[in-house]
Amino acid sequence: MTGLAALVGDVDTFFEQHLGRKALHRHGVAREVVSLDDVDRVITGSGLRAPGLRVVKDGTVLPPERYVSPSTYGYAGLGDVVDPGKVTALFRDGATIVLGTVDALMPRLHELCKTIEMELGHPVDANIYVAPPGAQAFQVHCDAQDILVVQAHGGKRWTLFDHLEPDPAGGRMLPGLDAPATDYTLREGDVLYVPRGMPHLVRTESSASVHVSISVNTLTWADLLTALTSQLLRSGAYARPLPMGKDVAGQVGPLLKRYADDFAAALADPGHDRLHRAIHGRTACAEGHRAGLLTQALLGTPPAPGERIALRPGTWPLITGEGTRIEAGGRTFAVSPEVGRACRRLQDGPLPVAELPGEVAGTLVELGLCVTSA
Repeated sequence: MTGLAALVGDVDTFFEQHLGRKALHRHGVAREVVSLDDVDRVITGSGLRAPGLRVVKDGTVLPPERYVSPSTYGYAGLGDVVDPGKVTALFRDGATIVLGTVDALMPRLHELCKTIEMELGHPVDANIYVAPPGAQAFQVHCDAQDILVVQAHGGKRWTLFDHLEPDPAGGRMLPGLDAPATDYTLREGDVLYVPRGMPHLVRTESSASVHVSISVNTLTWADLLTALTSQLLRSGAYARPLPMGKDVAGQVGPLLKRYADDFAAALADPGHDRLHRAIHGRTACAEGHRAGLLTQALLGTPPAPGERIALRPGTWPLITGEGTRIEAGGRTFAVSPEVGRACRRLQDGPLPVAELPGEVAGTLVELGLCVTSA
């Protein structure tokens, strides 16, 4: 099993019984998501900058000045490069290290996130929490994301409250929450699903802990309507100036309903292409799994007839212009109709290279839209 099934088991059961409803705890099913060497390399050997790392102690996010150095790794003019020595000292003193959206720096984890993203249709990324014994980084809070927790090292105790915040927005602290709760103790390889908006408290006990939080950054109706509204308002019809005169409001009043009705009609029936751009054109969805892209360019080896090609995980192509344009990852490609048709077919799954005409497979790989497999 790969992707979502590797973490939650039967995906249909997960959708029916758990997604957005209740927690799921599975024991020892995910032991190769990240290693301690992976985490150590990112923190101590990658020249990571402060926006990608936070340090938290007793519910307080420490100022970056406590753990950055201007001269680390010799970067000229950068004052926010993480100092591994300072970070390690703070960890020994009881602070928790938080690596934000770190999957981009760990190819195996990034591929897992993007594979899950393709299954769920919502942006997916991952944070890593490195906590010393006896640590509690945050008070009771809920998140605006559905979370799949993978315990990578040590153990951690999660207290989940039988309550769902209907609008968790950007997440919120919920001190003094009075609701029934269940404790889950995670050991290495365990997976815990925490629904969006479910309050929780997380603590380490006698051992240090490393866990991965794979976050499903759930798109809401507010997100979609905001994106569609932004697209529609770029139309020339709404670029016209308001009337001029002493009583602008009085002149606008009789016209407003006509504009509002036209806008509502366009919003209710935006068309497939506009919907696709609003959902999959977001930055978080645009960053597909691109490992191997440069290697393929350096070697210049075309796909072999015995291979198959598939869309890169996290790639959501939009084929327009009668199949002669492909939009993906914030880029637009002019292609032949054959390439456009093949790309559309690949949205249903991988294809044998031998089934595709001419250089179609090679073109899709060169554009960075596809990868090959045996």
